[in-house]
Amino acid sequence: GIFDIKANGMTVLNDAIIKAAEELQKRPEKRRAIIVLSDGADTQSKRSADKALKAALAVNATIYTVDMSGLNSGNMRERLQNQGVLKNFAEKTGGKFIATPGGVAMREAFKNIVEELGIQYTFGYQPTNTTKDGKWRAIEVKTGKADLNIRTRKGYHAPKK
Repeated sequence: GIFDIKANGMTVLNDAIIKAAEELQKRPEKRRAIIVLSDGADTQSKRSADKALKAALAVNATIYTVDMSGLNSGNMRERLQNQGVLKNFAEKTGGKFIATPGGVAMREAFKNIVEELGIQYTFGYQPTNTTKDGKWRAIEVKTGKADLNIRTRKGYHAPKK
């Protein structure tokens, strides 16, 4: 579903991701994706990027981020920092960061996201570390096929007592 978060011209990226995760939690589908169209800046969220990431991971959502900043927007350092935020959301959830598209490139980006969502696989894993401390546990998936591109979430937060 689509929802509306008003920030009076300010950016609430983190809050929007949390809201999307809350909405996805109510849905029956097992495969969940959040597509973020943003410049990566966040000026008004009440919650942190870490909380947004945790919310998305908690509902097993994959985040696809599309950088909507213009090539001439802001200074380069700020732009790279904002792109880093978008890349982090995508990489940590097994999604994909898509650099500044427009027009035909935007249509192609959405087409690729839809195609990718149709060919995902799910597999289970049982950790050897069963400590319930709420800490981040990194995971890495490898394959014996050199020409296969695997993109997975980078880990999970252990349950907390």
